[in-house]
Amino acid sequence: MYDWFKEMRKESPVYYDGKAWNLFKYSDCKIVLNDHKRFSSNLTGYNDKVEQLRSNRLLFDIPTRYTMLTSDPPLHDELRSIASDVFTPSNLSIYEGLIRETVTKLLSEVGEEFDVMQNLAIPLPIIVISKILGIEADYKKIKDWSDLVALRLGKPNEIFSIGRKYLELITYARREIKSREGNKIKDLTSRIANSNLSDIEKEGYFILLMIAGNETTTNLIGNAIEDLTIYDSWNYVREKGAVKAVEEVLRFSPPVMRTIRLTKEKVKIRNEVIDSNELVRVWIASANRDEEVFNNPDAFEPDRTPNPHLSFGSGIHLCLGAPLARLEARIALEEFSKKFKVKEIVEKEKIDNEVLNGYKKLIIRVNKY
Repeated sequence: MYDWFKEMRKESPVYYDGKAWNLFKYSDCKIVLNDHKRFSSNLTGYNDKVEQLRSNRLLFDIPTRYTMLTSDPPLHDELRSIASDVFTPSNLSIYEGLIRETVTKLLSEVGEEFDVMQNLAIPLPIIVISKILGIEADYKKIKDWSDLVALRLGKPNEIFSIGRKYLELITYARREIKSREGNKIKDLTSRIANSNLSDIEKEGYFILLMIAGNETTTNLIGNAIEDLTIYDSWNYVREKGAVKAVEEVLRFSPPVMRTIRLTKEKVKIRNEVIDSNELVRVWIASANRDEEVFNNPDAFEPDRTPNPHLSFGSGIHLCLGAPLARLEARIALEEFSKKFKVKEIVEKEKIDNEVLNGYKKLIIRVNKY
């Protein structure tokens, strides 16, 4: 994939594949991510349907179609404001003890050969977001639901083939929200329940928070353990900490390969004129390896500075949960490096998805300190 990106950056940085325009250069990708007025995230018509939703004229629809990810201002700003203060680095610091305690417990339960994904990368983000939402951390069920939605990114028609399980997810979201109506407890689900959103929007919001960060943080932790092992960088983490190493993993092995926007007017990118109402794929993974921005971009350098990667997006849609993902990954890697020396990667299996970049299975063999 990265060889193709390199070729496209050089030969066809703006490329139409018959369905969408594809962007590969850092500067082009950043322009699109930052310019919500010309490049819309309103891919499901959420902005246009909000009045119908809130006046109860639209009672049956797929809740995950209506989230801040698929909205433009002013609706996007309203949605983001419901939870934005929860995810600031200063407010998330209260969860650092929980994260460290959870990582320590999860790592204490493994032997000298184990699956990083099942034993650490999957349960950790689910346990933490469950605490923030104020729900029970049934991480196997939540992971199942996460896969149900996230692995269908880029495959919108498949949502209709999973009706029973998706209905189970919606029923769970509805029950949690209804149980908190009028609730003065300050968990995030109570905030959603007592907001001005319609029932469908509340369900979509709850599901987004429960799922979105799980998949990306899970991929980040798994990718980090693989990269630090392959590029023999664990001593750097032991000596210098994992702050910069996490950023380099985000650049080098981004949890999300691409995102998408819809043109709101005719635009010109380089020498190509793109009509209104055209899809534009922003290849984050390619932008992160752009030779014009990053020195020696195909090398993994855990102390890379500066490192202006686009893995959490840019502009108004900059990932709300980015500070939480960074915090969880940093603590996970630092605690992991104290306890283990990785001898080898025994077996690995990638996620079969062109949007998400991570592993279903990553079995390693370690020596314990």
